[in-house]
Amino acid sequence: MLKNLLGIELSELRTALIFSYIGSFLLMATGLIFALPSIFIEFTSDAPDFGTFAWILVVAGLLRLILTYLYANGTKSIFYVLIVLSFLKVIEIPAAIAGENVGFIIWYPLLTGLIEVIFLINIFSKSAREEHKSN
Repeated sequence: MLKNLLGIELSELRTALIFSYIGSFLLMATGLIFALPSIFIEFTSDAPDFGTFAWILVVAGLLRLILTYLYANGTKSIFYVLIVLSFLKVIEIPAAIAGENVGFIIWYPLLTGLIEVIFLINIFSKSAREEHKSN
């Protein structure tokens, strides 16, 4: 997929790391959308305050960005932490969309979940596991 875009062939592991970076930026952006005042998101008076949850998303995205960077620089033990964080994000999606409106149910899983699924597909490929073992 990225060969046509970049003009070079990327391994499955490097593709997974690119999607991990993208996922971390999306986590931070989603958290900031909920944390900062916006005219695009309006809550009713009985809606809960998303302030703390939103900042947790920002911190989780920043942590994932740092962990992805550390793994890319050679810290091999972080490989499994990235996989666990991705699984937690996939598990979090149904909990986040429960009881929400249709617009949120459509955009949130597509935007955040699709990146995680692509990351997991690439990271669990045979060539990515072999590249991780050889490095």
